[in-house]
Amino acid sequence: MTDDLPLHYPDEAPAMSTAKPKPHRHRWAAYPLRGDDGPQEWCDSCHRWRDPVASRKGRNNKKRGGAIQRKRIEGLGGRNLAGNNPNLDGIGALFAYESKSGGSFSERYWRWLSGIPRHAGQVGVLIVTETPGRGHKARSIVVVDYDDWRDLHGEGE
Repeated sequence: MTDDLPLHYPDEAPAMSTAKPKPHRHRWAAYPLRGDDGPQEWCDSCHRWRDPVASRKGRNNKKRGGAIQRKRIEGLGGRNLAGNNPNLDGIGALFAYESKSGGSFSERYWRWLSGIPRHAGQVGVLIVTETPGRGHKARSIVVVDYDDWRDLHGEGE
């Protein structure tokens, strides 16, 4: 009755999932010795040893980003807000500020903005519009150089 059924077992194990685990906040636990390096720290969540070079690099990058944010917002006359406020890094009399630095900078926008010919004190303005198609409203953003914006609208200069 079951003689006509193929009974073949694959030689290979099924492929493991390559999905990355959900990010978490490390819970470092001190371990007395690991080689000649002395005490080390181990994450109880992801089971990895702490890399002091990577930790220092992350702290320095966070400090650098915060300093850039403060300098830019205060340079426009705004007040930098402490803490992690969603979509609000600073506030002024006329404007609310959100500051980004690093990977979100668009070289394409910068090239287009820098390429705008200007005469007699004109300010270059780049307008970028998305047209999602029929039945959807187009949306636009305006890009202006930081120094030009500060010269035009700097609050409290």
